[in-house]
Amino acid sequence: MTVSFTLPLDTLDNHIENIGGKGRSLSRLINAGFDVPGGFHIPISAYRGFVARHQLQDRILELARPAFREGGLSFEEAATSISTLFSEHELSAEELAAIRAACEAFPGDPPVAVRSSANAEDLPDLSFAGQQETYLNVSGAAKVAEAVKKCWASLWTAQAMNYRQEMGIDHVAVAMAVVVQQMVPSEVSGIAFTANPVNGNRSEMIINSSFGLGEAVVSGQVSPDTYVVDRESLAAIETTLGDKAKQIVADGAQGVRMMDVSGEQRVAASLSAESLRELADLALRVEQTFDGVPQDIEWALVGGRFRVLQARPITNLPDDPLKDVEWPEITGAQLYKRMASEVMPEPLSPLFEDLYLKGLYDTQTWPKDWQWRGSNTRNYLSNFIIATVNGYAFQAIYIDQGEESRVHWARVRQERGTLAWHAAIKAVFFPPRASKAATEKVDVNNANAAGRMMLLMEIRDSPMRWVWVLYHWWRAFAKADAVTRWQRVDLPSYLAKLDRWRGLQPAGASDEALLEGVRALTLAEARYWHVLRGIIGAAKASDQALQNFLKQNAPGLGLSSGIFLSGFHSRTLEAEAEMCAIAATIRNRRPLYELTLTTPAKKLLEALRAHPDGTEVVGAINDYLNEYGKQLFNLDFVEPALIEEPLPFLTNLRAMVRHAGSDLGARQKQVARKRRDKWFQAFRFFATRRLETASSSPYEATVSRSALLEFLRLYRTAKINYPTREEAIFYMGAAWSLLRPFALELGRRMADAGSLATAGDVFYLTGDELEQVVSAGIKDRPMPELIRLAESRRALRQQRKRMQQPAAIPGENKLAWLKGGGKSFDTIKVNEDNAGVISGFAVSPGTVTGTVSLVMSPEEFDRMQPDTILVCPLTTPAWTQLFPYATGLVTDIGSITAHGSIVAREYGIPAVLGTGNGTRLIKHGQTITVDGDNGIVTIVEDE
Repeated sequence: MTVSFTLPLDTLDNHIENIGGKGRSLSRLINAGFDVPGGFHIPISAYRGFVARHQLQDRILELARPAFREGGLSFEEAATSISTLFSEHELSAEELAAIRAACEAFPGDPPVAVRSSANAEDLPDLSFAGQQETYLNVSGAAKVAEAVKKCWASLWTAQAMNYRQEMGIDHVAVAMAVVVQQMVPSEVSGIAFTANPVNGNRSEMIINSSFGLGEAVVSGQVSPDTYVVDRESLAAIETTLGDKAKQIVADGAQGVRMMDVSGEQRVAASLSAESLRELADLALRVEQTFDGVPQDIEWALVGGRFRVLQARPITNLPDDPLKDVEWPEITGAQLYKRMASEVMPEPLSPLFEDLYLKGLYDTQTWPKDWQWRGSNTRNYLSNFIIATVNGYAFQAIYIDQGEESRVHWARVRQERGTLAWHAAIKAVFFPPRASKAATEKVDVNNANAAGRMMLLMEIRDSPMRWVWVLYHWWRAFAKADAVTRWQRVDLPSYLAKLDRWRGLQPAGASDEALLEGVRALTLAEARYWHVLRGIIGAAKASDQALQNFLKQNAPGLGLSSGIFLSGFHSRTLEAEAEMCAIAATIRNRRPLYELTLTTPAKKLLEALRAHPDGTEVVGAINDYLNEYGKQLFNLDFVEPALIEEPLPFLTNLRAMVRHAGSDLGARQKQVARKRRDKWFQAFRFFATRRLETASSSPYEATVSRSALLEFLRLYRTAKINYPTREEAIFYMGAAWSLLRPFALELGRRMADAGSLATAGDVFYLTGDELEQVVSAGIKDRPMPELIRLAESRRALRQQRKRMQQPAAIPGENKLAWLKGGGKSFDTIKVNEDNAGVISGFAVSPGTVTGTVSLVMSPEEFDRMQPDTILVCPLTTPAWTQLFPYATGLVTDIGSITAHGSIVAREYGIPAVLGTGNGTRLIKHGQTITVDGDNGIVTIVEDE
């Protein structure tokens, strides 16, 4: 059967593999009755026929390989060579005749637009916007034929090949159709989005419009008018007039040109209210034609009537935001975005919120009569530990300790009322050492430690105050209780609890055993949180004490605690060294080097496994992931760690292969040298001084009159306690590498039985719901009602991800107080929405000016460029792989002992954390200055 070289624009044979994405949508629009300029298709079969007749396919694929230029890939030479191939071959006489006949069918032989329509474009997740070419105002069949070949060749532009390379689309699979349409002399044109593409709001439409042809708006060559339109009333709820300084118009018989817009038009709205309403109604009808999927519509206003030029799904449209969200107060509590926001940055999954938060309270230290009241449960101190509002975790501080706390500690004091002095000294200075049995009683040991501190607080103002003084002098050169206890008891106990479950194979385990494992591992991880709180508290207290001392007693020397706590050995640096070694191995082997740079990150591990020279590298990657791949992006076990989904690691490995970055050893020597120089400077300065201000502290009043002794004490304490913080956090979430396979196996069984849609939906049930399913028998009693329940909770969590959380609850009065007094919460400051100078926490010293790499999530790790300033919402241990390329750090969340603070100091780069809304104020590619001494970020360039 002979395949026609052209097809009518309204063809019903509108499969994407026949007429491409653009052609398919135009065919549907015409058949639905919309006013679309007439034209015809040149189907994909014509492209394939041309390529086959001239035997171009093998030559194209051979040429479509990137060249290596300065450590990067370039398709420029390939694109030029392939374009030449198409230009060297002509259409057949029959093909030219078909084009001529189709053009002559247009009344009056008007100019046309020749537009590419590939079989891998205009899809919901892959738009290919701007990757292929469009030719406007083309007149005559010969010129149309020439433009058709150029459109075919544009399937192989440098940007199109690079896009397919990064998205993992095989060059063999792509082909090109062409759409030829009558040109319309647009008076006004633009784009209509039937949902807000920025925030996902389905109740709003966004319309961009300007004078002249729509190419000026589509290509971004003009600042158009922007209308935010309510979908119900079809009225503009917000209007922003662009300058509309230029417009694109037809340039005689062939091509287009840019011309100035008159001053009068620049300040005028390009659409009237009536026209806007008519266009909005048209856009909604187009959306209905495409089954209610939000659309990106190109349109033109000609002679008072709107014409539809194109429609495609809005690519990567965010979830619809929640409406009328409130952040209710919890009576008596001030909720702070503290550590909870640093390790739980997103809304919690239902299973994690239920099991983990409950596990935080399920510990032997609470009184027997405590009750679980959800995430608002208070412990025996009447403190909230973690509370959730709209799914987000907040660290909570309760102002009034309350009667429950007073009764508890009255009972403790009564039990210790006859404690002798020697017993007090023993309890303070000789805490019980770890034993095998002690590892089973971690929470009791924690309670004993809390009791010792309460005892010390009680005797501070008593006749036994000398014990308080002696204790602090002794602690000046010893590890904090929390650090010692972590090394001797807490960590061994935690790892022992995990070891009990390592031998259980999910596929062969019973439903009951899997659920028991999920519960036990969650509880083990929750109890490790209590351990981390002590470690973090010790690190923060010693760090802050040193910082305060330096500011008060040496304000002009430029000294900060960050200088003295920089450049120490850590797991972070170990991980970088391992990654550097893997990257060096790849760079030194040319076949692996080319394979790594030409393979998308998502397919890299598979490609290395298949390569004959890849065995050693694959083994090294596996070793790396086994050791460091359990690091978390998010404490919520709904999110997999690197060991399960290593794409962020592979993305960064490719970047490290391309750009080796700074020499790790040399960099750390430089940081250490700076630290030593500052230490000797401080030593000389304080050696001749005594503290000038008296203190009410018994310790300071008794033994710390020497400034040097106080400096040495604070320095030594911070140096001992501070590094342990990152070491302890290294193990955080280790239980999830065991728990997730258990949970997912339960989910798989439930999905097979018809109780869930996917295995991953298991994380959107509660512990009680899982218990109910397992007790009834997963296979014996399917519960299809859980499918909709889990899906609705998953959708709600996705919507909540886009919410802007307040810095604190209650919000408005606190925020006003912050702005007025310059105060701050522990991990967030408040900045005006249009601030050019952004305030945060000074956490790592130094000043740097540079270009911004704005990275909002692990999925955007490929945006991190060498020698740039990393700007991101926050960092967790799994983000440390980006630091080798960073010259500075700015985050929305974090404080002096946040993960980003510690790692920035290890790398010796300036850092400002806790800016609150820095990622919304700072744009990718901007130039900023980061002042890590004063906690200030200055935007140097607005764009």
